[in-house]
Formats: sequence, structure tokens, C-alpha cells
Amino acid sequence: MKSNSFSGPLPSSFSSLKSLQELDLSGNLLTGILPNTLHFLSHLTRLDLSFNRFSGNLPKLPPNLIELAIKSNLLSGLISESSFSELTQLETVELSANSFTGVLQSWFFQLPGLQQINLSNNSFTRVEIWKPRKYNSLVAVDLGFNKIEGYFPVNLTEYPVLASLSLRYNRLRGAIPLELSKKASLKRLFLDGNYLTGIPPAGFFPGVGEESPVAGSLGDNCLRGCPPKSQLCLPLQKPMSVCKQVYGGKRHGKN
Repeated sequence: MKSNSFSGPLPSSFSSLKSLQELDLSGNLLTGILPNTLHFLSHLTRLDLSFNRFSGNLPKLPPNLIELAIKSNLLSGLISESSFSELTQLETVELSANSFTGVLQSWFFQLPGLQQINLSNNSFTRVEIWKPRKYNSLVAVDLGFNKIEGYFPVNLTEYPVLASLSLRYNRLRGAIPLELSKKASLKRLFLDGNYLTGIPPAGFFPGVGEESPVAGSLGDNCLRGCPPKSQLCLPLQKPMSVCKQVYGGKRHGKN
């Protein structure tokens, strides 16, 4: 039922389809608030409502979801624990290009089955990440193009199989943690477009003729000593005048 120019709110009759396992209504013109009755679709494992015009908060979600995609809508408010409280099998969350705000809390990253998160292009201002309580299967995290402030969430380096991480174009400050360059599982890293300072860890820049252990970008920050010939250091760093303004004229990046 995707890409059919359906319009109006999501019909309440969907909640009576108890045996429904997949629902794809992406690429339509659906509007309104997502109903709490979605929770009653107890056999639903895949839900895709991307590229519509749904607004309001996320409701309580179906308990057996494995894949959730509601990107490019008008959803707003906080990511609430009550929406995800029973989702022990959830593997993929795609909620990019909405208007979610506030703090992204630590419980979210500890959902037991979670492997891929894309919450880019929202308006989150802070992220709380604790060390995983036990083995965690999180592989890819994209929080790019938000308004996240503060220091790099160093506990992300404790996630054992994390391979791809993007925090590009946020408002992060301070140094890039050394632990990040020692993380063997990490293959893609995008931290460009922040206000990170100091000298980037040498582990990102191997000797002549050797490939960098990660692909990505550390450019458009306030770093010192980022090798200009390294692809990781592109684009170039911010002008010193911009960095001084952000740090109140103090010398930054002493470490």
C-alpha cells in the first residue's frame, strides 16, 4: 500500500487486524496523530510509515516490532520510554528527518535487540549514554544534524560491536577520546561539523602506505594537528576566529 497517494488520518480499523505482520504505508499523504491503538497489532513485526505527514508524539508501539521506520514526517516531542517499553525484539529504528527534541536517554541505547539507529535530522539537544549492562548488539548509530551539545559521549566506545557512528553537524565540544581510535570494530566515523578541539588521536593516522582504520570525517571542527593529507581531516577545520568565539576567547585544545 505504499506510494498510493492515500490521504487523511490512519484509519482506526487497522487496530482490528490482529494477525497483521507487516504494514507499509510509506510514501503517501497520510496526516494526523498516530493512534495509541497501534499497540494492539500484537503480531506486527515491520512498520513503515515513512514519507508521510504524521505529527505529534510517538504512541505506544506494537510489542513485537523488529523494524520501525517513520522517517520524513512531522513527529515531535521526546522519545519516550513508554513508547518502547515492551519492544525486546526491536532491531532497527529509522526516525530521521522529524522534529524530535530534548534529551535522548540512555535506556534507548540499551534496548536488548537494537542493532541500527538513525535519528539524524531532528532537534535533540543532549544524549545520555551509559555503559552497556551486558552484551549489546548495537552496530550503527546516526545522530547527525541535530543540536546535541556537550562532550563526546565516551561510553559509546564501550559498545562491543559498534561499527558505524555519526554525530556530524551537532554542537559537540572538547577532545576526541583516545578510546575511539582504539576501537577495533569501528569502521566508519563522522564527527565533522562540531567544535571538537585538541589533537586528534594518532591511531586514526597510520604510517605511510597504510590505510586508516576508519573512513569518515573529522573536518570542520577546531582541531589542531589534523594531517591535511588525510581524508579524515577533510573538509578543513573551522577558522580560528570562529573557535575563539565559541570558547569565549580562551585557548582551546591544549590536550
